[in-house]
Amino acid sequence: MVADTLVYHPTLNKFIKFIDTTPKREKCFRLVAYLSRFLSYYLQRKGYSAETVQKFKDLKQHATFLRKGMRFLKPLNHLQAASKAYDNKLMDHVLLATTVIRNLGYAGYLTLDGFIFVKMLGLVDKKRFANFPLWASRFWLIGLIAGVINSLRLIKINSAKLTSTDEKADEEAIKQKIYQAKRKLIWDFLDMFIALNSLNYLHFTEGDVGFAGSITSIMGLKDLWAAT
Repeated sequence: MVADTLVYHPTLNKFIKFIDTTPKREKCFRLVAYLSRFLSYYLQRKGYSAETVQKFKDLKQHATFLRKGMRFLKPLNHLQAASKAYDNKLMDHVLLATTVIRNLGYAGYLTLDGFIFVKMLGLVDKKRFANFPLWASRFWLIGLIAGVINSLRLIKINSAKLTSTDEKADEEAIKQKIYQAKRKLIWDFLDMFIALNSLNYLHFTEGDVGFAGSITSIMGLKDLWAAT
């Protein structure tokens, strides 16, 4: 009886559905990678043994490798999204442009990330294409900047709608859109912090970068859990 209660429990059913798709597993590994990055720095600062610190550094490398494999060919998703957005002539012109640029930026980033994965597999000489990680971060940054502009535009549009509506139901829906845009804005700023550090425009510690990545990973997992 207890076993049946556990097997058919709604939370367990939801969890099984949650981990049964590649994007959700990839996000879980993202959290592992950034959390390991934060913990390796934190434990090192606290004076833990080099062996303990190295375990978390190795965990970060393994999680990163698995993530890259799971994201292979993912650029196709963003190229399709960019194409669909470009065809939507009814969309606000700023939202249209930033949606297209954001998805093209992510597509460029993930394409180069795929080549890096091939190098990690040993199929290509590791000394070749040494600047691919740099260009991948640049494309990621372009996508994030477009995302920030997109969120700011959404906040502006929906704030204007909020002042002109008299319907309570519409008002709540608009407020929710504003909230989601503000949340995405914070998310993109945190990821920009990571990208700017990887490009050496900022010089914060591994712990700071790992902490920022952990926060955005949890935000992403929360959204995916809610959508399951």
